[in-house]
Amino acid sequence: MATIRDVSKRAGVSRSTVSRIIAGNGYVSDNARQAVEAAIAELGYRPNTMARGLRSNRSEIIGAVVVNVASPFYAQMVGGMQSVCRAADKSILLASGYAQAHEESRAILELIDRSCDGLILYLENAVSDEVKEVVAKADIPIVAIGGEPTSLAWARVGIDNYNGALDGMRYLLTMGHRDIAYFAGTLTYFDTRERLRGIDTALAEVGMTRADIHLEAGDYKERFGYEATERLLASGRQVSAIFAGDDDIGAGVLLALRHHGVKAPEQISLLGFDDNFHARHLTPSLTTIRQPTDIAGQTAARLLLDMIADRNFTPEDIVIPAELIVRESVIPHSAGHRTDHAAEATRA
Repeated sequence: MATIRDVSKRAGVSRSTVSRIIAGNGYVSDNARQAVEAAIAELGYRPNTMARGLRSNRSEIIGAVVVNVASPFYAQMVGGMQSVCRAADKSILLASGYAQAHEESRAILELIDRSCDGLILYLENAVSDEVKEVVAKADIPIVAIGGEPTSLAWARVGIDNYNGALDGMRYLLTMGHRDIAYFAGTLTYFDTRERLRGIDTALAEVGMTRADIHLEAGDYKERFGYEATERLLASGRQVSAIFAGDDDIGAGVLLALRHHGVKAPEQISLLGFDDNFHARHLTPSLTTIRQPTDIAGQTAARLLLDMIADRNFTPEDIVIPAELIVRESVIPHSAGHRTDHAAEATRA
């Protein structure tokens, strides 16, 4: 394994010069820097992260809290963070907040106790006073992903849920659908409220309001999609399209429709949100609104590293656009959509 001495001999500079270049401290000529970087690449030298951290008074560790690290949705986001951190030779510690305020607080406090240089937070709840106080004392940079903009001195990376939902509802309306159901997620979440705002705007463009559609709120789980669809079919209300608050809800909708013998999209079209890993593999493949979670993770990590490197760096608020992904589950409205779904459910 190559050492600093090997690098200094290959580059023709002193070991102290190599150390300054690795730590990023002090003046070094461009020629010396280029020689050292070339020697490091040729020898495959890997700096000792712990030693470098001691010299720079940093741990070289980034902390990240997401709702659930086991979820494919958040796994993509974490993958984006890791790709940036790996390229910068930083380690990343992960924790789940499970959308519970006390779990989010616990995770943040634990990461701060581990001396992380900065935090990336995807939270579903307001930050508690306890966490605000501890974060302020720790004096480390923080980037929030999603959530409502706050007065806290945090940078923020958001996905444009408002325009994503606006585009989705516009698409259904353009395809001729007017009898529409929307199965929202958790209403206390900022992202849910932003999507409802987008839906309101799209409906207003064709002279409709939220009262003209079937709206039910629940949570972002497959079971909610299944049960909400069963309630809709049993109610006898006719719809030609269902807009699911996310793809997990959409998967539950498809299961319920299939169980009751209702064909999608021939009888009811279905639009999702997120473009989760399973969206393209469902039958029919799911037309959905893509949230580029990997890009959000990359953007948040780059922003945090900039803030760590320059403590005078002004926190930014970056919004990433969502994208309509057209697949098989939405078709133009036709007479076939007017099938008596309640009768279908009864026969099933």
